[in-house]
Order: sequence, then C-alpha cells, then structure tokens
Amino acid sequence: MHPDYANVSYYPNYEEYAARNNNRLDDGSIDQTLPPGFPRLLNSKMVWEGESFSPHEHTSSDGTECILELNGSQVAEIDAALKHFQALKRPLSELSPSTFPLQLLHPNLRSVSENLHKGYGFTFIRGVPVDKYNAEENMIIYVGISSHIGCVRGRQDKSFEGNPADVMVAHIADFRHPEGDDKMVIPAYTDGEVPFHTDLGNIVSLFTLSEPVTGGETVLASSWRVYNELARTRPDLIRVLANEWDIPSASKDAVVRRLPLLFYQPPHDAAPERIIIQFSRRSFSKLSANPLSKPLTEAQRDALDALHFLAKKFQVSIPLKKGDMQFINNLSIVHARSSYVDDSTHRRHLLRLWLWDPENSWEIPNQLRHRWDSLYDPASSHGPQVFPLHPTARSMATVQNRT
Repeated sequence: MHPDYANVSYYPNYEEYAARNNNRLDDGSIDQTLPPGFPRLLNSKMVWEGESFSPHEHTSSDGTECILELNGSQVAEIDAALKHFQALKRPLSELSPSTFPLQLLHPNLRSVSENLHKGYGFTFIRGVPVDKYNAEENMIIYVGISSHIGCVRGRQDKSFEGNPADVMVAHIADFRHPEGDDKMVIPAYTDGEVPFHTDLGNIVSLFTLSEPVTGGETVLASSWRVYNELARTRPDLIRVLANEWDIPSASKDAVVRRLPLLFYQPPHDAAPERIIIQFSRRSFSKLSANPLSKPLTEAQRDALDALHFLAKKFQVSIPLKKGDMQFINNLSIVHARSSYVDDSTHRRHLLRLWLWDPENSWEIPNQLRHRWDSLYDPASSHGPQVFPLHPTARSMATVQNRT
C-alpha cells in the first residue's frame, strides 16, 4: 500500500521528491502508456527552456518578441492617450481601445496578444515612466494599454470597503501586519517565495510601480516543456494529473470541486492541439482556506512535486523593473516568484489584471467554464466595477492557520 498525505508542504522539498522519483524509476514498475490520444511530444514555440532564452535576442519595439521596449514616440503616444481619456471624464470601467487610443502602438499590442496565444506565451513591455504620473494616471495607463491586448477584464474580488463590488485590479505587496495576529497571510501578499502555480483567467498581467531593495524576480516556465518531459520520463504522472482531483475552494464556502489539473485538447479545424495545466499547490497545503476532503495519494504528491521541479528546471527568471508590464498566457505558462526585501524607501508594489482577448482566446475546457464565468461573465457581477488606487488586500488574502 502507498501512504496517503493529508497535505503537501507549500514549499516542496527536492531531496524528498528526488528520492521518491528515483525509487519509482529504479523499481521498473512505471506504466509508460499515456492517456488515450495524448501526444508523446508537443512541437510549438510554446515549448521553450529558460537557459536558451536571451533577452537581447528577444527584444523588439513591435510586439513580436518577448520584450517590447517602448521607444520615445510610443511613450509620447501613451501620454497623449492618457490626456485624451482624462478629458473624457469617464470612469475607469470605460477604458478601452476607443477611449485610450493608440493608433501607432495598437498593432504592436495586437502582436503581443498573438505572441501570448500563438508564440512564446509571455511578453514584457518596458519603459513606462511611472514616476512621471500619480496613482490614478498610472492606473489609467495600465488599464488603457492592457485593453489593447485583452479588452475584457476579470473581477478579482467581490467586495470593496465592505460593500459588494467587482474589484478589477489587485495590488500585490507585503500586506502583513507588523504586530502579527492569528491569521496567516497568503504568501503572494508577503515578501516570501511563491512556488510555481497558475492564477485564474486567460492572461495574467502585472505592472511594476516600485521595486524592492532586492529579489522579487518573476519566474516563468513553459507548461508544454514540462509536459514533454513528463511524457518522456513519467507518463504515469500525466495520467494522474489528467484524472479528477478533489480541490477545496479558495474561499470559505467549503465547496469541493472535482477537476483535472491537466487538460488535453485534440487538434481541429479552428485550433491546433493544446495542453492546459491549471493548479495551485496552496490548495493542497495547510494554507488552503479549507481542508482536503480526502488525503492525497503518493502519486498525486509526486505529480505536484514534478510540476514544480520540472518547471524550475526549465525556468527563466526575469527581474521586474519599475515601469515594466508583464503579460503571460495563464493557460500555457506556470509562474513563480522569488522572495524579496523591502525597506522604508523601497517597497515592491505591483498592480495585477486578469484579462481575456476574445479574438485570440483559447477554448476553455468545459470543467473550467464555471470558474471563468465567475471572472468574465456580466451575469456574475457583484456590483459596480472598482479600481482601487492604493494598496488594498483582497478579502481572501488571509486564511486561518490550520494545524
């Protein structure tokens, strides 16, 4: 019999994982068959390794590469679009390509969307002079630029200042109380390391308003490269990931969802074959808002660890500089974050959007549609759209410390 695990550690242990993996490889009992129809190898620009990624070779000003370095005329056009929107005196919820016009930059931003959905799966836009603007102006610039990449924004919280609302922008910073309390803050809202995971939504975007003293790099890995390595070395874990898992709710409603962590979409006339990985290690750890309904199996624990350590093997680590915007395809990229250090004058502070580009969007697996509707469907609205200008923790940013 294999042991059961009530929880996994939020921070995976490589020595433990390697020992279990080597034992499984040595005993010769691994079933080498993949689930029916699943590919042995994915071939695409989506398959890449961090050690072969050169920022210099992947930088352009037209949006076709992974780094779009804004030039002087593009920055000037962004400034003009800001002034145009301010003159309209409309709420931020009405930011769109028509109210934030970027005639010259728009084709480049559409190329960014193409790269996210059909290319490498991630793009950084660099060169926004954030110190030139106040909080509201930076918010307008961020939401305005991003609307040309993904025109539909997802709600990230359902209340603001105690009232029902659609909170469209999240602030990512260290929200811990200096005096401490009986709650454990979700790691994303601390200065700690965040292991590999996916968020909700099609496109996950960040905008760097200020940097820490050190650390806080964004870390990305190709889910497709991870899949290829699993198919080569541990196809049994692909079967485990493609089976349904009992996943506790991230909120306090105690609902358990039964979902695979890996989805395969066969090719058809409108799209090539794709794999989609969606997971958060936190859901299966003591940092989850709710306990597991049943313990994980050893195979499930191995699968979670394999996702993390293979992503780490193929990762690219990119410092987020002030004024950087990051856009990743949340369906093809897993991401993580290194720990960081703030001080009284240097505090890591990011804005986050969950975006959807209907023109280029991938098909969403049926089992994920309910979660996606909760983000993007107008029928799921909780109230007026809110774009908090100053750091405010999400209503779900803390969980009770379970033992």
